[in-house]
Amino acid sequence: MISARALTKTFGQGETAVTALDHVDIDIRENEFFTLLGPSGCGKTTLLRLIAGFELPTSGTIELDGQDITALPPHVRPVNTVFQNYALFPHMTVSENIGFGLKMLGKPSGEIDARVKQMLSLVQLEAMANRRTDQLSGGQQQRVALARALAPAPKVLLLDEPLAALDLKLRKNMQIELKSLQAETGITFIFVTHDQEEALTMSDRIAVMRDGQILQIGTPKEIYDKPTHRFVADFIGDINILEAEVEGTEGNQTRVRLKDGTTMLARSTGDAETQGHCAVALRPESIRVAQAGETPALQGQLENLVYMGSAHNLHLRLGSGEELVVRHGGSTEGMDLSQGAKIGVVIASGGARVLA
Repeated sequence: MISARALTKTFGQGETAVTALDHVDIDIRENEFFTLLGPSGCGKTTLLRLIAGFELPTSGTIELDGQDITALPPHVRPVNTVFQNYALFPHMTVSENIGFGLKMLGKPSGEIDARVKQMLSLVQLEAMANRRTDQLSGGQQQRVALARALAPAPKVLLLDEPLAALDLKLRKNMQIELKSLQAETGITFIFVTHDQEEALTMSDRIAVMRDGQILQIGTPKEIYDKPTHRFVADFIGDINILEAEVEGTEGNQTRVRLKDGTTMLARSTGDAETQGHCAVALRPESIRVAQAGETPALQGQLENLVYMGSAHNLHLRLGSGEELVVRHGGSTEGMDLSQGAKIGVVIASGGARVLA
């Protein structure tokens, strides 16, 4: 549905020029919930604005459904945008807001009324049809903005952090509703966020961005379980990153030596080198406390114990001075969890990954 090649956007000129996007290539499929994820200033909103037509690229091309739209103005692109602040008309009713875009397109009143009714049902706001939008809650306003954007049946819907203003519980509920809306309408959604949980919850695929570039594209499981870059591993979820040196390879695994002298096998992914310095990435849930009689892969002193409700996070200090967080989901009965206690841990098969 969307194909961009060598897309570059530079703001300013000369020494003060800032490159917001740096030769980005990306393909977004039809009927896909695709998320652009990254920290502030990584270029994700700039990419969204280029697709919308609010900005023109410095170089590169954008195609939508096989048509070159690089130079087309926003109003002729089959694209709509939902903004973070919703941009609703407070003097209009919910129905009038939803029908506004259709009215601007010159649609007949009968068609507008039928489409507005359909959209009200889709976002479950039939009872609010005649209320002004400034009389609605934040979650209801967001649904109106979605309905207004979906009413003209765009090929692509762009969402620029539309959940940021909602409280935590409502935001979680809306994550599920957004994904359901996308599946029901069959429209390609491109969602911008810096919230990793939002991205993992809703997306078919995620593009992780940094400094105007895309570091990795994959499904939520691929991004979480098989990061190809140290930044991706560190940005998505909780993770331990231990410095190490490569000693050699054994099949598809790499033998590494940690700073405290411990050696282990780790799976090689992405741009990891087969020699020299590297990093070993370990998710807290891939590590467990060693049982009696087991040989621990690593040992450390317990510095802190954090109760998480369904689990405990054990913060260990390794001999190298590095911290290791272990997520323990079982009972702690009979365990010595006093500060300074020596605890050995076992790493699940495939749980260690080596990154450059």
